[in-house]
Amino acid sequence: MSIEHIVWDWNGTLFGDGPALIESTIAAFRAAGLPAVTRESYQRHHTQPIPLFYDRLAGRELSEDEQSALAGHFRTEYLKIRDDIPLTHDALVSLRRWQDSGRSQSLLSMYPHDELMPLVRKAGIADYFVAVDGLRGAYGRKAPHLRRQLDELGLDPSTVLLVGDSVDDAAAARECGTGFRLYHAGRDALHHRDHFAGMSIVDSLGEAVDSVL
Repeated sequence: MSIEHIVWDWNGTLFGDGPALIESTIAAFRAAGLPAVTRESYQRHHTQPIPLFYDRLAGRELSEDEQSALAGHFRTEYLKIRDDIPLTHDALVSLRRWQDSGRSQSLLSMYPHDELMPLVRKAGIADYFVAVDGLRGAYGRKAPHLRRQLDELGLDPSTVLLVGDSVDDAAAARECGTGFRLYHAGRDALHHRDHFAGMSIVDSLGEAVDSVL
């Protein structure tokens, strides 16, 4: 069955904030007095949910207070630079090409919804989507949120492609019955490429669109 709808991820996919996420995490661990994090260790240990990721980076189970402190330090560092982060280099042309094909697309992010919407509007891309959904409530796995969006839009999962940049995106797609392509941004990717072994990887967003046009 042909793909009629693309669900786009935000952080690290349409929004080119991979370097900012990595650098903000490095700074957060430094501010918390925890073991130093490098770009390489970030990519090697990256996983969801974030508290588990922080445990892996620290090499031990962190206390609730330590997790809270890290989250605060991260947010402080990330917000310093968030508003100057551009879209991924080929995001806009990829959105336009898919729209011009006469098919639909939506945005699904685990970034807080109330903070996501202003960023999407500022980027000038809100009108490309039939739905924009950020996280409402507690952070967790992406699959339930993907299923909810598919149901609300009345989409047949077999006609949907999820384009994201994380193992959690792949897991959500598999659980919900959609196709997927994982964008790997090279040096700025959040995951080491080995995490995507055996998965459908693309090196650009345009390549993801090409694969289903």
